[in-house]
Formats: sequence, C-alpha cells, structure tokens
Amino acid sequence: MTSRDELRAKGAAMRARLGFPANTPDSELAPGFDRLAEEMVWGSIWARPGLDIEERMLAVLSALTSAQRLPQLRRYIAAALHIGLPAASIQEVMIHCAIYSGFPTALNALALANEVFAEKGIETPTVEPVDIDADALMALGDETMRALHGERAEGGYAAPGHRTTGALYPVAATYGYGAIWSRPGLDHRQRMVCTLAAFTSIQHATQVAKFAVSALNIGFTREEVVEVVMQTAPYTGFPRALNALAIFDEALI
Repeated sequence: MTSRDELRAKGAAMRARLGFPANTPDSELAPGFDRLAEEMVWGSIWARPGLDIEERMLAVLSALTSAQRLPQLRRYIAAALHIGLPAASIQEVMIHCAIYSGFPTALNALALANEVFAEKGIETPTVEPVDIDADALMALGDETMRALHGERAEGGYAAPGHRTTGALYPVAATYGYGAIWSRPGLDHRQRMVCTLAAFTSIQHATQVAKFAVSALNIGFTREEVVEVVMQTAPYTGFPRALNALAIFDEALI
C-alpha cells in the first residue's frame, strides 16, 4: 500500500508539473490544508494511472465550468495552458458544457478564459463552426448521435415522437450533436470526457448512465470511464462522483 509520504511526494511532483507554485506557510489558508490537498487531490487522484494528464485536465475544466467554481477555474485555465492544452481547446470545453449546464455557465467561463489569455499574451482563438443549412445540421446531429449511442440513440426521452419530450429533444439533438459535438478543437473522445465530467458535476443521473455506456461504444475502457468520473471528485464532491460511478455500474448489468 502506498504510504501517505509517498502520496505527498507524488502530489508535489504533479502540482509542479501543472505549474502551481509550491506551498509556503504564508500561503496556507488553514493549518494542514495544503498538505491534505497535496496528498489527496494531487497524489491520490491526479497521479493515478489510467488517464493522461490532458484528459484529466479536460475533466476538471468541465467540472469547474459546469459547477461554476470560477475562482478555481481561473487557476486551472492557466494550468491547462501550462501543460500545452491549446487555447481553442479550452474554449471548446466551455462551449461543450453549454448544452448540458446552460449557456450562462459557458458565457461566464469563456469570459474568464479570455481574461486569462489576455493576461498571458495569448490571442483569443478563432474557430470556424459548422456552417451548413438546417436540414444538413439535423442530419449531422442524427449521424453523430447514432455513432455515439448505437441502438440506444432513440431510447427513452430521445424516442421520436415522444409525447412529452418530442418538441424539445430534436432541438437538443440538432444543436448538441450537430453543432457542438461536430465543432473543431476537440475530438469525440475528448468531448466524451467533458460530457461525463459535466453530467457527474451537475448530478444528471440519467445522462451519466446513457453516456457512460456510450463511451464504451467509441473506444473507452470501463477503467477509463471510472477515471474520468473520479477526476471530478475533489472539485465538485466525492458524493457526486460516487453516485455517478454506482449509476455507471448499474447501467452495465
């Protein structure tokens, strides 16, 4: 079993890799808190095998955006740039989360990201979105939805002609799958990381179950899904992550 001293050493190395400054007695907000964070957040979660550092960062950015932890999001935008995540990809995380946690969350996060870019002398990215007519966008959304969910694409609230969700879901599918999932800047695997982290952070149980299983359709292993969900725990709470993991486990039975 890994000792606490070993976890703290791993945590210190990971914290430095992300570009966060070393802790000092003067910077500590409460006695022992920095040591706890170094051991639990950096050593026990970030330093785990099974998911690369860029995907862990995507999960954290998605969780902080979705839950609107804005002071912490500012720090992690800088850390994302430090490890080489492109500014355009950082923006795409926030745009991706808009469809799940609401456009106001994306507006707040994007404004913050642009402030960080300006502080660091990074030009605000320009990305050309999907520019096709409405029918083609709907067809693209349907194609993407089926690629992700397979036979489950039209189940439950997504069923065509559903008497209650039938008015809203086509809009969500067209713009979610057609316009957002198809934007450049993040590939489908990266967007799935963002999706799983967002749904975990805002406690959307039905969507966690649906997308966690769909992650397996596009090449994730069960262990990778678990790692994505675990990565959100220090940022939006261990109970939310544990609930999401239990929901995923039940969905596979």
